[in-house]
Order: sequence, then C-alpha cells, then structure tokens
Amino acid sequence: MLPRTFLKYSESPWVPLLKMWGLFTLLIIAIAYFELDFRTADAVYTMEGGDWTLSDFWLTKYVLHDIGKRFSISIGVVVLVAIVATFFVGAMKSLRRPLVYLFVSVALSALIVSSIKNSVNVACPWDLVRYGGNIPYVGFFQEWPSKFPDIACFPAGHASAGYAWIALYFFFDYLFVSSKWRRLGAGVAMSMGLLFGIDQQVRGAHFLSHDLWALMISFSVSRILAYLFFGLIKNQKVAVGDLVNS
Repeated sequence: MLPRTFLKYSESPWVPLLKMWGLFTLLIIAIAYFELDFRTADAVYTMEGGDWTLSDFWLTKYVLHDIGKRFSISIGVVVLVAIVATFFVGAMKSLRRPLVYLFVSVALSALIVSSIKNSVNVACPWDLVRYGGNIPYVGFFQEWPSKFPDIACFPAGHASAGYAWIALYFFFDYLFVSSKWRRLGAGVAMSMGLLFGIDQQVRGAHFLSHDLWALMISFSVSRILAYLFFGLIKNQKVAVGDLVNS
C-alpha cells in the first residue's frame, strides 16, 4: 500500500514518482535476475500440457480479451459522451474538468503503452522456441536481428486497458471526501488490469514484467495529470485565499 502522500493529487508528484521508479527498477532487476518471467511462464506452460492450449479458448480469447477490450473502450466512449453533455446540461458543468482528466489520462496511458510496443521488438512467450515458437530469446538490451519479424509485445497492451483506469482513484478523490470512492476506483482498475494481464499470461501473450510495466506507466500518467488538472488549481486557490485573508 502506497503512503497517502504519494497519492494526494494536490501535492507535487515528481519526488514520490522518482522514488517509486527507483523501487520499480529494483523490482524489474530482481525479476530478471531470478528469471521470474520465465519461471512463471514455465509453470503456466507446463500446467497447460506443454502448449498454450488456452490461447484460443473462448473464455480467454473471446470473452476476456476481445470483449474485455471492447468493454474498456466502451467506458471511454461513455466518458467522452459525458464530457460533451457538460456543455449542454448545466448541472453537469462542474464535472467537466474531472471527466476530461479521466478521459485524457486513460487515453494517454494507452497511447504511451501502445507507442512503446510499436517502437521496440520484444517477443511474446508464444513466439519463443522455449515455448514451441520459432524465435530464440533476445534480451531487451540486445540488438534485434534483422532477419526476425517485428514483434510488438512489450509492455502489455491489454493489461493497460484495465490499469489505465487507475485514474478513477484521482477522479473520485477529487469529487468525494469519502475514501470509499477512491478505493472503489482503484479496486476497479486493479481488478480489470489483473484480470486482463493474467488472461494474457495464460494465453502465452505476455510475461509478468510486461504487465508490471503497463501498471507503472498508467499510474505515473494518472498521478502527473491529476496534479496538473486538480493540484495546481487547488494550490492556486489556496494561495489566493491566503493573500486575501492576510
């Protein structure tokens, strides 16, 4: 559980995020050192009988992946429609800023993950010779052989479709005093991200670390934007109030 000071949108995010990225880097190094990506994938691959038997299973492929992706997009469309409605419904005007924040944060998180995926070549488990594929493992910092096809498998795009909604934590934190709402927002995002991420791992589409990168990128984007959308405005109001009352 992160300290509350790391999650307060009214406070500058830069130092807390720098600390978090430092710890995250150590975690990724530990995962690489202990080969936890391979150990996890090995266990799943073995449980599935030495093949990715769940890669095209109706629940994992069509429900959790295809319908899950459409579900995340549908929520985004609902948020966009709500933003448009704030220009026509007077009672919704106060919701415009938090709704715009929510839409921009989710969209930007997904865009950054997608951009990285399309910029680097990293093989999925099902591509590797180790798991029945036809491509030998190439380390992240090794040059991708030109004879290999381009493969976009890092970070985890489908997991980001869930983790990107971590912005709901700050959305509800801005709107409501009660902590139950922000916990609800975080719970929804983490549940979606975990469900989508685990689904892709059992299908052979991603390693554990790919999901963790998607989560860290999504949280960083939502935390920074929460400060820019909400924190700076709140701090300016406090500063003006202090000036008036002095």
